[in-house]
Amino acid sequence: MASATEPTAARTRRCWHLSLAYDGTRFSGWQVQPRLRTVQGELADRLRRLFNDPELRVAGTSRTDGGVHALDQQASFEADTPADFTPERLHGILNRWLPEDLMLTAVREVPLGFNARFAAAGKAYTYVVNPGDRLLPMFSPFVWHYRRELDLTAMREAAKYLVGEHDFASFAANPKREVESSVRRVHRVEVVPADGLLCFDVVGESFLYKMVRGMVGWLVQVGRGGAPPAATAEVLAARDRGAAADSAPPQGLFLARVFFQPDEWRDYRPLLPPFRWRENCDCTSGTCNYGENSLH
Repeated sequence: MASATEPTAARTRRCWHLSLAYDGTRFSGWQVQPRLRTVQGELADRLRRLFNDPELRVAGTSRTDGGVHALDQQASFEADTPADFTPERLHGILNRWLPEDLMLTAVREVPLGFNARFAAAGKAYTYVVNPGDRLLPMFSPFVWHYRRELDLTAMREAAKYLVGEHDFASFAANPKREVESSVRRVHRVEVVPADGLLCFDVVGESFLYKMVRGMVGWLVQVGRGGAPPAATAEVLAARDRGAAADSAPPQGLFLARVFFQPDEWRDYRPLLPPFRWRENCDCTSGTCNYGENSLH
């Protein structure tokens, strides 16, 4: 893979904001890890070659775990860039260089100093459960196949307890990891049937490590009759990971949307299920509105 820029060309320092989608099945998560294939690692490798900058660093809004997917991961970086280098050119070159399970959906230039991680005002996740019979094999990497039927009414009642500002230590793995507080504000937790699946729509300002998977694991525990919905309040109050159920597995989780305005989440409606294809989407040309409200 050759560099697409000339080392001798006149350059200025510029900042780029990227939107990304990926199938997390063969990635060991977002964050760079030694000797492991990661989204951040694959992206940084291509960008360093493209901009002839071995020190280039990429920031991302969500450190998704291994096996977790993204429809709307956001990233940013700064690089010394030729004056004629446009968002359209970066979009085209980078998508040709990226692997098949990682795609750039949008590129924009932003003011220097912008950092996608710190600029984010909230996130939306979608988790997909397939209760009962097996799903077609081509969709199995994107769902948790749960072989029992689940009580939708009970799960919806339990989900109400998770909305608002709470200490979510009971739902997070290692809740003290790089954070001073395990208190978070969750705007929405809804359980929605879609095409024979159950989709969990979770929206909040920020999330602890594995918090969404912990919440879904607990709601499924309630749905199968393992606990009454009202026990959710007791689990929250315990502030102890051992008080809740096991976390849901990673493959059913999608980072669905990142918000950059505090109230942007209010108008957000998720695509359910999240792996249906949009009829009017053309991500290869940079016109993907995947998270908007049209049909897939």
